[in-house]
Amino acid sequence: MVETTHVEHDANLHHSSPPLGTDNVNITSNPMVEGVEKLVNDIVEQAKENIVSNVPHLEMEFESEALAYEFYNEYSRKCGFGIRREYANKSKKDGVLTSRIFMCSKEGRCGGDKRDYLTKEARAETRTGCLARMVISLVRKIGKYKVIDSVARHNHLLLPAENNLQ
Repeated sequence: MVETTHVEHDANLHHSSPPLGTDNVNITSNPMVEGVEKLVNDIVEQAKENIVSNVPHLEMEFESEALAYEFYNEYSRKCGFGIRREYANKSKKDGVLTSRIFMCSKEGRCGGDKRDYLTKEARAETRTGCLARMVISLVRKIGKYKVIDSVARHNHLLLPAENNLQ
């Protein structure tokens, strides 16, 4: 008789109330969940905008060559490579800079040293022939420089920004 009562008691426990934590909870209309979802979506959208605005792309505009250099230098620092001003065109009429190429510092190859017979210990080669670059050109109608070519691919290892000593 004790066993029967015990079984009936267990049966009543399973049917008497819903499991704990499920009382009138609707996850889809929970303000806390909606707030977190909105926050996550806002962060993702902001990250997408930052990625697009911080990567050189065609038709980007700059007020001056110096601002273009500053932008590309900051971009290169975050990515882990150095840059240099490579080539420039100036107008013969007014001497205004009309185009400029910013190159990865590992572009090209080092020519042979003319003093080879005097060299005791040659330095390691630092150039790899990397073709990463950003090219700007002056659009006189608007008075701004636009990116007309951009190559992001490197043929060497990059040192990410968190490892740079700056």
